[in-house]
Amino acid sequence: MKLGGVALLLALGCWGVDVQAQIRYHCRDDRGNTFSLSRPCPEGARTTAAVAAPAPAQYSAPRYDNAPVRSSSEMPDHHQYMSSRCRTLDENMRSGYSRGIKADVLEGMRREYRRDCREQEQDAQSRLSSERRARDKERRESEKESQLAAEASRAEEARTAQQCAESRRILGNKKARTDLTDGEKNDLRRFEEAFLARCKR
Repeated sequence: MKLGGVALLLALGCWGVDVQAQIRYHCRDDRGNTFSLSRPCPEGARTTAAVAAPAPAQYSAPRYDNAPVRSSSEMPDHHQYMSSRCRTLDENMRSGYSRGIKADVLEGMRREYRRDCREQEQDAQSRLSSERRARDKERRESEKESQLAAEASRAEEARTAQQCAESRRILGNKKARTDLTDGEKNDLRRFEEAFLARCKR
């Protein structure tokens, strides 16, 4: 650059003209995301290039290959049905302010997400909702089966108790008799053995 050009830039700087608006700063944050701004890169991001560009600030989409993704325990449940790119873009939007990503970059991310991922997100939420309803239905049916089985078991126990009470009454009446024949005594003995096997457990 000629000396006159340098002097002109210095003069513009002194007069308050926004020289930065004509420069694009290409930045990379500590997680590997790349983006460009019309002003210097924020704290925590490294400047990879500063290129003169008269055009207004443009959003440069972050790279997704090295972008971090939260563990499955931290992600929204419907994320499991979304693409890696949309999951990462959503994560970057959620954590952007805490990571110092500027507002214009975040707005660019939101536009990209609405354009490419909103329908996918709705489908993922619908799928998750359907699977939850199916699991709830299966759980309710299982609980109902268990309840019916428990009621049947209680009913059977009640019938057995009633039958044993009746058998005990009959057995007591027969034992009280003194006029039993030998055959009746044998029948009584077998009856008592069956009663003990069924009712004395």
